[in-house]
Amino acid sequence: MFYYLTFTRIFCFLYGTTLTFASSLSISRSARRTGNVTLGGLFPVHEYGSPQEPCGAISQFRGIQRLEAMLFAIEQINNDEHLLPGIELGARILDTCSDDNYAVEQSLGFVLSRLTSSTCKCVNTSISESLHNDNVFGVVGATLSSVSVHVANLLRLFQLPQISYASTTPKLSEPSFEYFARTVPSDSNQARAIVDILQHLNFTYVNVIYSHGDYGEGGFREFRRLLKVAATNDDELNFMKKKQARICIADEQRLHRDASILDIRGILQTMLDRIKSDVQIRVYVLFVTKEDARKLLQAIKSFNGTHRPVLIASDAWGKESSVVINGDTDEIAVGALTLELISIQPANFDKYFNALKPDLPNENIQTDINNRTFKTISSRNPWFSEFWEQRFGCNLTTSSTCIHHQLNESNWDSKLQFIVDATYVFAQALHEYFNCSSLLCPNISLTDIDGKTLFQLILEKTFLMPDSRRIQFNSERFVPGQYRIYNYRRSTKIVSLTDTSVYPYEYVSVGEWKIDQNQNGQLNLLIDSIVWPGADANDLSSKTIPISRCSEPCRVGELRQFQGDACCWVCTPCNETSILTSFEGQERCEPCSIGYWPTQNRTSCYKLKETSIEFLSALGLVPISLSIIGNILTLYVVILFYQKRQTPIVKASGVELCFIMLGGIHLCYLMTFPIIIRAHVITCVIQRVGVGLAFSMLYAALLTKTNCIARIFESTKKQGKLRPQYISPRSQVVICSCLIMVQLLLSLLWLAFESPGVDMIAYERLVILKCRMNKNSLLFSLIYNVLLVLICTMYAVRTRKVPENFNETKFIGFTCYTTCILWLAFLPIYFTAYDTGRHQVHIVTLCITISLCATVALACLFSPKVYIILVHPEKNMRLTKQLKAQVNNLKFASQLPTTKDLHSNHNPIKIDTTTKTEESKVLTTTTSNNISNAEENTTTPLLSNRTVTFENTSDYFTNSSNNKLPVIITTSQSENCLNEEKQSLTITQYTYDDEDSLNSNSMQEDPIMV
Repeated sequence: MFYYLTFTRIFCFLYGTTLTFASSLSISRSARRTGNVTLGGLFPVHEYGSPQEPCGAISQFRGIQRLEAMLFAIEQINNDEHLLPGIELGARILDTCSDDNYAVEQSLGFVLSRLTSSTCKCVNTSISESLHNDNVFGVVGATLSSVSVHVANLLRLFQLPQISYASTTPKLSEPSFEYFARTVPSDSNQARAIVDILQHLNFTYVNVIYSHGDYGEGGFREFRRLLKVAATNDDELNFMKKKQARICIADEQRLHRDASILDIRGILQTMLDRIKSDVQIRVYVLFVTKEDARKLLQAIKSFNGTHRPVLIASDAWGKESSVVINGDTDEIAVGALTLELISIQPANFDKYFNALKPDLPNENIQTDINNRTFKTISSRNPWFSEFWEQRFGCNLTTSSTCIHHQLNESNWDSKLQFIVDATYVFAQALHEYFNCSSLLCPNISLTDIDGKTLFQLILEKTFLMPDSRRIQFNSERFVPGQYRIYNYRRSTKIVSLTDTSVYPYEYVSVGEWKIDQNQNGQLNLLIDSIVWPGADANDLSSKTIPISRCSEPCRVGELRQFQGDACCWVCTPCNETSILTSFEGQERCEPCSIGYWPTQNRTSCYKLKETSIEFLSALGLVPISLSIIGNILTLYVVILFYQKRQTPIVKASGVELCFIMLGGIHLCYLMTFPIIIRAHVITCVIQRVGVGLAFSMLYAALLTKTNCIARIFESTKKQGKLRPQYISPRSQVVICSCLIMVQLLLSLLWLAFESPGVDMIAYERLVILKCRMNKNSLLFSLIYNVLLVLICTMYAVRTRKVPENFNETKFIGFTCYTTCILWLAFLPIYFTAYDTGRHQVHIVTLCITISLCATVALACLFSPKVYIILVHPEKNMRLTKQLKAQVNNLKFASQLPTTKDLHSNHNPIKIDTTTKTEESKVLTTTTSNNISNAEENTTTPLLSNRTVTFENTSDYFTNSSNNKLPVIITTSQSENCLNEEKQSLTITQYTYDDEDSLNSNSMQEDPIMV
């Protein structure tokens, strides 16, 4: 407090010694209304002139109307018996001329009046006494943000509260301006509204022009800050979810103070030259003053229609008719979007203003619509006469009729409500400060008003306005408001040629912007109602929304690869299973996890439905049907072979190997089910082991059989060896089992090397559960079986010319050939289906191929035997053809009777056995038959001769320890050999027995047909 008093005394001394002349000048340029306490006011009564002469022409709307609005509010307050009862509110209003330096000079009068009324006495007593008795306790104003900033820096030093009605720069919300408030919202809200408009219209690449000073620079800074904040929030919240395009500033230009039309044209040309050929920029965001906006339109006109930008302007332009010059720049301004604060016209102000006259008596009593009296004193406004003369084009001094004109104003300034609000806030806060009731105020000192306490009441209280609105200042010391969006265009009204006050162009409301309860901006814009500027001079207006962007928007699922600017990019498509994410400001394609699929907008993944091949589906019916039918047929063959296991045809095929092959075929058919059903670790293990095991059982047994046959007939071609080793049934089973064990061992190694598991494959937005295995792993596991098939095929080719008794090799060969063809056809289908992602087709193809291989083996190897067993059972017996290896010659002689009654009796025939060599013998069989003669008929006896010759078999036993010869003892009986003759041959004894012999004991006592 000591420093404050010292500073004020020094200031009072210095200022008082130099203000004698300035004070008299100041008094002549101020509007005054006397009262007990005085409220200061700052208004741009005159436009800005030049650095030499700051004040220019009179300003009708921002000057005279606003000044009179404050005086009107003071009169309303003084006429209110319940507001400041017993205290008359006065006013002292100064002209700022829209110049910050001049405004600060004028505001020194407020500071001096406050000092002289409270804390110090100026030593210069020559100063007018009226200057010291103003007792200013607050200031309403100013208009321009730059003026308010300079004035607020001065007034805060003396704790003088200030409430502006039009300054919107965000800078004034900083804590350093602790005695400044405003009844209008900050430009932060206006910038938010402009950003929302750009996003709503998809204008993503714009140019910005702003004026010199706190208004233009502050608005632009807030606009740029909002764009950066929006970009940061988009990165954090994933801008793809918000579906909002990022907005970038292509170029920014600041208009220097007192910029000319030529200067602005050079700035526009520079901005045009910087635009690339493939970039479309038509939108210009303006944070400019009214004067700069007027010059900007004239500069655009100088391009002769070759450049028609879309202008989006702040509230400094608003609905100002003075911005557009009638008949000059009105066509250039068509399509512009401007923002204006929504305000309510003060009640009865129009009657008050239109009733004003210049040079009226000091106390002219008027009556308002509520039959209350108020004072209309135009002489308190020293600039009203100047306004009157400009408005009606006359001179009050020289013309006696000039004063008889009558105001009939209908176009009102948009800030009048906020001036009335600021005046009422001061009055009601002072009412609270004095602890006044509705009837009287306590007897307190009116000179010592604590500005700090008064301003604290202003920020804390809620105030009731004359129109029943309630306003309260927020934490940033301004009153939130709403904006109306206007579109400047040609009027649709019929314009009278004789009425020059009506212009063919007008501002049309096309939307509103406000802040909702959640402090979020809410835009309501009628896009279809907006008229846009044409692209050239021939097209003055259009209903098509212009394009202002750097790059075409990417389609869904495409990645934006930025090129130096956040709004310029190249689109690159992502994989269909990937989503778009943002990380540290960069987009990237991120694949969904297995079992998940991107949503339609590619912003997230959702879980797919897990599915497998349905048994009753088209893909499932074919392999399952083959499997069921094949299993039934295989089971039938197994049962049939088991029942006929003692028959020659089954024994000749090798009972043991047949059952092993049937087991492999049955397992091949069964493998369809673990492959098709829902994948599980257990079913995957069964697949890996079962498929290879099934094929190895089938082809190992087949290889053992073909190898046996081949060795037998190869041995007959070699001298000294007729009978190979290890061809007994037991030996063949052991060999086959060893071959099978090799495959089983390989399958177990495969399980250890590549652990089984279940993979989820996304296909056509479904998840297919599939056993985890490489596409080549299954084929590698079957290489061993392929080797078995190839060896079988080689043996089948080598034994294709064996005697007719061993024609089973032909069926074996056909089986091998067909199997090779099946696998050659299977491979391209298998790999194609796998590579194209058609995993269900891939699985079904594998099942069908396995079943077809089993079907080929079942049909070629077992169907001929089943056919003989079922259709020709008489062939399922020992044939004498088996003795061809021992019998060289069998002769029969017969004599047929010539008479009708034939009695044929065989005479005793003795066949001697002679020894051809020491190693061969002939067995003589004696058959005695009685031959009877017919009565009176001559008969010829039937003679039968048989010779049995055994070939020399000494070579077979050359290397044998037991050199016994096999001896076959046969008995023969025949009756009527030619006439239903019956003959039987029974094998009665083998004198030599060898388990490995082709003639096994199991063939003894078997009857055969001759």
